[in-house]
Amino acid sequence: MGEELTNFEKEFSSYTETKYAVGVNSGSDALFLAVKALGIGEGDEVITTSHTFISTVDSIVRNGATPVFVNIDLDTYCLDITKIEEKITKRTKAVLPVHLYGHPADMDPIMAMSLKHNLFVIEDACQAHGAIYKNKQVGGIGHIGCFSFYPTKNLGV
Repeated sequence: MGEELTNFEKEFSSYTETKYAVGVNSGSDALFLAVKALGIGEGDEVITTSHTFISTVDSIVRNGATPVFVNIDLDTYCLDITKIEEKITKRTKAVLPVHLYGHPADMDPIMAMSLKHNLFVIEDACQAHGAIYKNKQVGGIGHIGCFSFYPTKNLGV
């Protein structure tokens, strides 16, 4: 808390090339709060993958929304972008791609679909610190990016 947190937030937002960074207690809560901050809840759907840590899906369910699963690309283990659009319904409010094992999800098509369908994009970058997608840090491409510094992550403290 205090000055250390403020300095960390400034430095991390600079590192991720984002306007803001907000430090919370865990990546799990970062994901939960991201979904909540966007007003996603009961009756809403969020497209994501089941090939992730439980906190990704839990952030959707704990907010009362329904996860809609899309399979992964076998080369990157991230969302298969060719399967996302067929899952979009009138209840879909967001896409939650997971950048996994340092592999970035294919964000350009995801962002294009989000614009086309007026959806939020919440990046789960909890296991992808430093991953770059087309010269841009992951976690700074979507509407909200979430990271974790738990010791078992690829950048633990």
